[in-house]
Amino acid sequence: MATKLSIDDAIKINKQRDEKLFPHYNPFTGVGSKIKRKAITYDGQQIYLPESAFSEPIIDRLSRLKSVKSLAQRYEIKEDSALKAIFEARFKHDFEFWAVSCVKIQDKVTKQMIPFRLRPAQGKLLATMEGMRLAGKPIRVILLKARQWGGSTLVQIYMAWMQIFHRKNWHSAIVADVENQARNIRSMFTKLAKEYPSEVGTLTLRPFEGSSNIREIIERGNILGIGSAQNPNSLRSYDYAMLHMSEVGLWKETPMKSADDLVQALRGTVGYFPDTMIVMESTAKGVGNLFHKEWQKAVKKESRYHPEFVAWWEIEIYREPIKDYRKFLDGWTDYHWFLWDIGATLEGINWYFNFMKGENYDHWRMMEEYPSSAEEAFQTTGRRYFPEIYVREARRTVREPDYIGDLQADAMQGKDSLKNIHFVPNPRGNLRIWMHPDDYVTSHPVAHRAACFVDIGGTTDKSDYSVIKVVDRWPMLEGGTAECAAEWRGHIDPALLAWKSAQIATYFYDALLAVEVNALYSRGNNSDGIHYLTIFNEIGNHYKNLFLRNNQAKIKDKPAQYGYHMTEASKGVILSSLKKAWRQGSGGYIEHSEVTVNEAAYFEIKENGTLGAIAGEHDDSLIATAGAKWLATDYMPAPFYIERSKIKRKRAQMADF
Repeated sequence: MATKLSIDDAIKINKQRDEKLFPHYNPFTGVGSKIKRKAITYDGQQIYLPESAFSEPIIDRLSRLKSVKSLAQRYEIKEDSALKAIFEARFKHDFEFWAVSCVKIQDKVTKQMIPFRLRPAQGKLLATMEGMRLAGKPIRVILLKARQWGGSTLVQIYMAWMQIFHRKNWHSAIVADVENQARNIRSMFTKLAKEYPSEVGTLTLRPFEGSSNIREIIERGNILGIGSAQNPNSLRSYDYAMLHMSEVGLWKETPMKSADDLVQALRGTVGYFPDTMIVMESTAKGVGNLFHKEWQKAVKKESRYHPEFVAWWEIEIYREPIKDYRKFLDGWTDYHWFLWDIGATLEGINWYFNFMKGENYDHWRMMEEYPSSAEEAFQTTGRRYFPEIYVREARRTVREPDYIGDLQADAMQGKDSLKNIHFVPNPRGNLRIWMHPDDYVTSHPVAHRAACFVDIGGTTDKSDYSVIKVVDRWPMLEGGTAECAAEWRGHIDPALLAWKSAQIATYFYDALLAVEVNALYSRGNNSDGIHYLTIFNEIGNHYKNLFLRNNQAKIKDKPAQYGYHMTEASKGVILSSLKKAWRQGSGGYIEHSEVTVNEAAYFEIKENGTLGAIAGEHDDSLIATAGAKWLATDYMPAPFYIERSKIKRKRAQMADF
């Protein structure tokens, strides 16, 4: 997990990072901007204008004549008029130049009104929005805020720029959790209009049709509306083209509408065509909520929204100089190296740990208030069981399965369900296979090759999933580690699940099969629970490699007790084994299932000390994986090669595609 490097290499790489993250920036000349620009030289100076600015005749002529005086003489206009035309053209295309020249914001420290000069993090977001606009695409961004780097400020002023220079009658709206929050955001435009240079133009705001919540820019015919998640009805009467939804993670459910319904309704008021704009922003408020799910969709490219996040190490004020680099690098922890591996500078890392020590923050508090990654930002309300760095390491080996489908046999249950087992591909099947038996045939069969663990769920779509996890131990023979081979996940009657798990275990090298049985016992007086236990006992007559809780060699006068009894203590044992493996990186256990790794991110230590998924999420795949991994690495005897002549089982064949 940790990356080692020499002092000289560290200093060289660090300098390159610092120059990339915090380049020299001059919004008047365009140097250091993240927008695509083109050089223009006139009157002995060189500046860099956005490429789109050269579509303006005045800029094109200036680039050829290279002098304002020559331009004025050529077209018989005054130099002042020529210069004003150049500035107006540049204002239209160069947001950064307009912002520093014409916009003032309140400094958070001095409370004075100062020119709006973009910070590096704001430049990153601007490049995203301008990239969409210039490509003729609707602007759609989901913004994950970490501390106060000015993301909301930029969004609001960018919307103002669109209304002033690009579109008339282009209405905008701000929606926050409560109306006062939306009004505070709109006040940025109010201050902008008040401080706007008279030589550039005037911006006059007045109430629109007597409404206290809606303002109109008289000169442009644009409406500035505000609303709240608690009372959104005031926004529905207008045709909005730009929408800023603020702190969506805080939006509460109402008796009449869920936060999800409200977001969908608001987004439906904005058409999907060029120059329209929707920005949905929030600080992270745990995982599993609406904002987190929208973020995940954007990251996976399952929505039209671009995910934008700025880590603390991308903010220029969070750096401290280092006197002795050699001494500083000595004794780094895994988290030091993690920060280095994701792109932080040495000065940034120095600030991080000095600040944590100086403010007496624990690591959890730092990850909440100064997240290093988007994953850290989405912390649970309790304590994560798997640190984000472990989850990130596990995610490195996640990939799509090689096969999707299910197993079929002569029957769905009973002894015939273990005859003629074959794989049938189906894109909607419940079985996902990453290491198919036919693809991993060895020269000699292997004893104790696979482990299979079953977590029992319910039968309806709203209940927990039943999960059957298979771990292949074959790589352990060559000095490797146990690896995820397959995962079955779905809703099924537990009686059929018992035979399904036996099918899968048979198919995967007669794997050791352990079934989590406390779900059966927990049915209490329900006779079905006893019936299901009888089914598992019946399976023992046909599938011989079942996990036993009691040692039959020592307790011969007692019946076999099949299955793994899951208590808080025994759950802790298998989860601890998985946690230790992921702490070791890919050298401990290799996981391929994205569902499993996502569930690890949602898994927490509750306030009462128990372990489980956060509200609204599942942990079924995670528990099954932890159980299978524990069987494979902590319980079973070492695998070994055996002669083919000693194999009695006829190998199951894969169905023809």
